[in-house]
Amino acid sequence: MPAIYIGTRQSLPDLQRNLDKEFSRVKENGIFIDIKPHQLGGYAFIACILNDAPGKDGKKPEETLRTTISPIVSTLLLGDVSKDFVYRMTRIDHPYLSKEEAWLLCDQVVSSLNESGAERRLARVQKEVEDFLRENDRIFLEGFLRFRLKDYFLELKERLEEIIDNFLADKEYQEFIKLLQYFVEIQEPRIDEVHVLFFSPEEFFLLDEEKKPLEEKYLRQVLGEEKGEEFRHKDLLLSALITLAPQRIVLHHNGAPEEAETMVSIFKDRVVFCGNCDVCRHFERPGSSGPKKL
Repeated sequence: MPAIYIGTRQSLPDLQRNLDKEFSRVKENGIFIDIKPHQLGGYAFIACILNDAPGKDGKKPEETLRTTISPIVSTLLLGDVSKDFVYRMTRIDHPYLSKEEAWLLCDQVVSSLNESGAERRLARVQKEVEDFLRENDRIFLEGFLRFRLKDYFLELKERLEEIIDNFLADKEYQEFIKLLQYFVEIQEPRIDEVHVLFFSPEEFFLLDEEKKPLEEKYLRQVLGEEKGEEFRHKDLLLSALITLAPQRIVLHHNGAPEEAETMVSIFKDRVVFCGNCDVCRHFERPGSSGPKKL
């Protein structure tokens, strides 16, 4: 009877378990495939043998086996084999990541690619596998992924670097937030309550507990900055709040999304939101005689 041999770097039990699960499904269609596994060094090999007479549809046994194996092998290539490959690349190129972090990133890489054009990619890979098996009865999964699916392999590498960059940026951000949380915890409050009013992404005003504007001069003295020095909007706002360390921060006009998220991360339950109070309704937006923009 015809046979196709599958080789991989995966452990033998994992490969056998995957194939057993897939072959149990095709039995419903009257196709019975026996598997004979063996281990050779660090590689697992499984012979997939068609244990059945030619199908009623008139297909030759070789064709029946090939068309049955191709989608199964394609699923393995786009799933476990891809994850294993990405994991190995991660451990080699980014050894500072833990094993748990590496596997987490691998799942994200493979999942994100499969979410985008999954059906089209699976169909393309399946055709490549089926064409290959027309002329070969042995397929080594990692080699096939690396050399016959070069475009997809490059996609894996590019997506991995993109996700790792995002992961490291987020990790650095979280460490920065923890440092700011520490500063807030050890800082003696200089004011009980601060109201933050947002009018635009680059325009905010600070009021004290009596709903009176905090003067720019006072804020610069608190921050230890020289008069006239330019500040970035977000940096000034966070610096002022961290230095003042108020017991309560009220965000009006729903807050600027990015700043609000950062403030909640740093000050936690000290932050409350208000969307329609007297301050929201009656605070006079500065004009020629209003409070200065910070």
